[in-house]
Amino acid sequence: MTNNSFWGNNKAYIYTALGLGVVGFIFIKFFMIMDWGYLIMYTLKALTGNIGGVLAEPKTATEQMINSAFGPAYQSIAPEIIRASNERQEYIWYVFIAEIVIFAFLYIKNGRVEANITRPNDLVTVFTPFQRTVIWLNIIMICVLVITGFNITWSLRSEGGGLPRYLRMFHELTGLAWTVVWLTFTVIAAKDSKGWRKETMFKFFLPGKFKPSKRVVWFFFAAMGAGLCFSGATIIALHPSAFTHAEIIQFRRALLYLHFGASVLIMFFILDYVYASAVSVKGYLKGLCSGQYPREYLEQVAPDVLEDLKKEGRA
Repeated sequence: MTNNSFWGNNKAYIYTALGLGVVGFIFIKFFMIMDWGYLIMYTLKALTGNIGGVLAEPKTATEQMINSAFGPAYQSIAPEIIRASNERQEYIWYVFIAEIVIFAFLYIKNGRVEANITRPNDLVTVFTPFQRTVIWLNIIMICVLVITGFNITWSLRSEGGGLPRYLRMFHELTGLAWTVVWLTFTVIAAKDSKGWRKETMFKFFLPGKFKPSKRVVWFFFAAMGAGLCFSGATIIALHPSAFTHAEIIQFRRALLYLHFGASVLIMFFILDYVYASAVSVKGYLKGLCSGQYPREYLEQVAPDVLEDLKKEGRA
């Protein structure tokens, strides 16, 4: 009985850890050409404020010139970024198609969750105007960042020019604005924080409790979003010049790689959330637009949300 209970309560975490572990092992072992020893040591140095990338002083004048021209330890990170960029341009479609095929299979196999509504006019306000504003800003900005990010990912195909340049600028501006939206959404969606919230603040947070699978999605949205916001803003802020090139180029490379990895992971979990919440459950998107759901819908599909709203006197 205990084993079944443990599996039932933790299978979402176990599946996630196994999946990421297998994929990570395959990539690190067979695909990546990153110098992991250097990256680990460089990260430790960067945490102390030394972002230059020189772990050992150059022994020859030639090595010193190479460091100045291409940045220190060019072979450690830069070739991996080039490989990853080219790989994304060639294979990223197959990754998204594979995920969509999996969702299509689940949809065909399990169908949609549909509540039996007999009192459609008995509505409960679930999302306040503030919450809906944050949610829809998050949705719109992520869509913009994905579309403009594809322009950067497929830079070999866009071949430069005015439009790709403006799309990159729009990506950067939207990303800076999304930092505020990401932080706000991460906070109001932190359903595990109920124990230390003031009761007067409940109305700002999304109602309900986390299921394990949704907690995983929230965690990766928070963690990968933090990585994207930090790396993106820092990359924009640090502009190499003839005087600062060698001092910051390695840091920008490491941040760019962080940006690559975080964008892939956050996209995977966002698509998982969209399927689980909006596609596989009938009526969710309509309520997200109006902010209201039939009481019977909440009783059958989201009783934890209804329970929270009752405690707040909103249902």
